[in-house]
Amino acid sequence: MEIYADLHVHIGRSKGEAVKITASRDLTLQNALNYAKKVKGLDALGIVDCGSEAVLAEITELIGAGVLKEAAGGGLITDDGLLLVLGWEVELGDVHYLIYLPTIEALTELAKTLWPRTKNPRLSTQRFAISPQELRSVAESLGGLFFPAHAFTPHKGFYGRLVDSLYEVFDSPFVAIEMGLSSSTEMIAGIRELDPTTFVANSDAHSLQKIAREFNQLEVECLSFAGIKEALEKEKVIANYGLDPRLGKYFESGCLRCGMPGETGSICSTCGGPIVAGVRPRLEELGGFGEGRNRPLYVKQIPLEMLPYIGPRTLEKLQALGTEIAVLHKLPIEQIATATNPQVAEVISQARLTGEKKLKISFGKAGYYGRVEL
Repeated sequence: MEIYADLHVHIGRSKGEAVKITASRDLTLQNALNYAKKVKGLDALGIVDCGSEAVLAEITELIGAGVLKEAAGGGLITDDGLLLVLGWEVELGDVHYLIYLPTIEALTELAKTLWPRTKNPRLSTQRFAISPQELRSVAESLGGLFFPAHAFTPHKGFYGRLVDSLYEVFDSPFVAIEMGLSSSTEMIAGIRELDPTTFVANSDAHSLQKIAREFNQLEVECLSFAGIKEALEKEKVIANYGLDPRLGKYFESGCLRCGMPGETGSICSTCGGPIVAGVRPRLEELGGFGEGRNRPLYVKQIPLEMLPYIGPRTLEKLQALGTEIAVLHKLPIEQIATATNPQVAEVISQARLTGEKKLKISFGKAGYYGRVEL
């Protein structure tokens, strides 16, 4: 079966308690599960704050109440058929990694190792006093997956700020690697040490609206953790749907203070602030734009909220037609025009094109998202 999966979504609050400080207050566990299925159109959602004491307690309560049920093969299933994948984003040596585990029991076992090694195990993405090699070994011994999050960004990215080669830290390739919002398959494919590795595109959502701004279309034997793990291990990826990388916050180099473009390692000529390296020039250094093996299709998508002419009222009309995935990629343009207007339909039509677009994109840099214009 084919499924849509976004495997990197945060929790803002759990039962009124802050989990991800920078995330929206309404990004609760139950809101995320409902929104992912009904509004966005996903089949699987990876929550990466399941290692928080608060979130783990809430998940356990929902299992006890029958709201979540354990799936054969791992993971948890909601009443409307969404798979919750138990994830945990951790910070090790100023780099973020993702861990995914099959069961609550495995997650609880990992927590016994990690909670004593951090200052506040109730918050998201805490720093842990453990080496990446040791944690990878523990996670994989529990039947889980371990790989870098947003690997190429200058902010907490494995290749973006730590290494030129994975072998500086690890002795074998990862099963998968998360590309991040400012990169795409064509930008990374030339890094030959990643030839054995499956590329994934995830949203890293800090609000409900950002869920599924990146996701993966996978071929799985069954809707379960085991199905997703096998899909990543055997690269049973039909397509990665990712943000057009030019819209990402770190696509080009720019000033952290004022956002003006600049050369990596220099001082901003406008305000004197520091220039942070962009993902595009960093991947040129790593050889990412070179020839690589054949990869699954990468679809550059632009979320509805980033498109011109689509405000809150128009968004409501589009949501009445179907999920965001359906509106962006499937529904007839004529149907969209009838429900909204020809301008909106034309913008969505242009956003669907994989080649040249009439839409103009001003690239993102230094923590500022790019923008879409006509």
